[in-house]
Amino acid sequence: MSTDRLLVIVLLLLCVLALSCALPHHDASTEKAATTGTPLFELISGTAVVEDAASTGGVSWVDFDGDGDIDLMVTNGYDVSVENPEPQKNRLYENRGGQLEPWTSGPLVTDDGFSSGSTWADFNNDGLSDVFISNQRDQNNFLYQNMGDGAFARIEDQPPANDGGQSYAASWVDVDNDGWLDLFVANGGLSHQGKNFLYRNLAGQGFERIEEGEIVTEEGTTCGVSWADFDGDGDQDVFVSDMMRANSGTGGLYRNDGDWTFSRLEADLVPLGESMPTAAAWGDIDNDGDLDLYLAAVYGMANVLLRNNGADGFARVGGCDAALDGGHSYGANWADIDNDGDLDLVVANWGAAPVIYTNDGTGLLDRADGGALGSTIEYPATIAWADLDADGSLDLALGNWPNAPGAGELNRIYRNRGSKGHWLMVKLEGTTSNRSAIGARIIAWATIDGKPTMIVREVSAHTGWRSQNELTQHLGLGDAGTVDKLVVNWPSGAISRLENLAVDRVVEVEETP
Repeated sequence: MSTDRLLVIVLLLLCVLALSCALPHHDASTEKAATTGTPLFELISGTAVVEDAASTGGVSWVDFDGDGDIDLMVTNGYDVSVENPEPQKNRLYENRGGQLEPWTSGPLVTDDGFSSGSTWADFNNDGLSDVFISNQRDQNNFLYQNMGDGAFARIEDQPPANDGGQSYAASWVDVDNDGWLDLFVANGGLSHQGKNFLYRNLAGQGFERIEEGEIVTEEGTTCGVSWADFDGDGDQDVFVSDMMRANSGTGGLYRNDGDWTFSRLEADLVPLGESMPTAAAWGDIDNDGDLDLYLAAVYGMANVLLRNNGADGFARVGGCDAALDGGHSYGANWADIDNDGDLDLVVANWGAAPVIYTNDGTGLLDRADGGALGSTIEYPATIAWADLDADGSLDLALGNWPNAPGAGELNRIYRNRGSKGHWLMVKLEGTTSNRSAIGARIIAWATIDGKPTMIVREVSAHTGWRSQNELTQHLGLGDAGTVDKLVVNWPSGAISRLENLAVDRVVEVEETP
């Protein structure tokens, strides 16, 4: 063989090798990316919802008018840069064809308040979503009953509307599974001490305040509250996000022992370290059927990712960005951003850009680029998820509360453009259980990327800090063409079962006793 011919053969082989390296490999990761997409968000502009400047404490997604699309409530506080600030008005935005337009009439948007957050649910089981608004600066909190046709009536001079303090957050919850929603109010916050409030719903005939138990008698600087059935016994337990409690350190997890009693888990079962959590978010990060916990911390301390190990308590997760990053984190919220069947995370950092963490499928979460989301310095007090445009992917609302008025007050709506996988939205309505289905657990099974996968969601009226996601539950399904089985465990103990569900649609499930 001549030297020239040998040289040609070698050059041809090198070209083939280079071409094969340049082409994408057809492996599982490539297939997953093709069917689920990667995080990509665009910033909505030119509408009132992102141009109304105020000191926003909370954002809550809710279908307040019952027309089937999701609306947005924004609670506003006050200018913290002045000694004697004026209260601000809250705002409600109605979804009109995917556009959020301001609602201008009624006490809900005309009352002045030093407002922090809101929590929405049907507390009197009449089929309409009502709202409780937590207020700061010793102002009494607000309770509004939804009267239908966009009208709200403010309830005053009775619990829980005749109590006030430094109320930062609140959450509806059915503590005793009697079908009537009770209420927890977190007091103290960033710079004050206070006792939390817990109210029992008297079968729709009013509320009574619970006066006994450490959870309501001990002074603390409580920022938030997040309910979930972490031990799978059918009732709602609670993580109280405390900067500091008088006798027991920082935030703690309380098990619901029944009969309106709660016991705090020992520190070795919930290893928080030195963190000072403001926000707590529950989600099943590893699709093993139990709920894990993420805590956002302030003052430069690392945020905390805790894996639920059942009877052995929680183990602190390391080895990924979400478990190592710190800063000044206020909001944290789970969502299957890319519709691949596992939960991802967004953390809102005050005075910095929000961070997206994507799940590798085992519960480890690392930073990801998200387009417009994560490219701007923000001053967020809250973040919340909903499918604003009904396309099967979750969009994000972010509320800003800076130290002084100006451009930093402008809130953000980020539309999700990166999800390509299949999905299912599950809308629940309780009958024996509370009408809003707060506390109901959804378990779905589907084959994703060739593997049997279990997905768990639990309906909650508060997630993260001062925020509320859409109550209709979103399930990302990757390349799954059907949901093989879906089970709803209702707070009443009833169970609903559905099989062979088509995907890319909304499924409505009514409780059958």
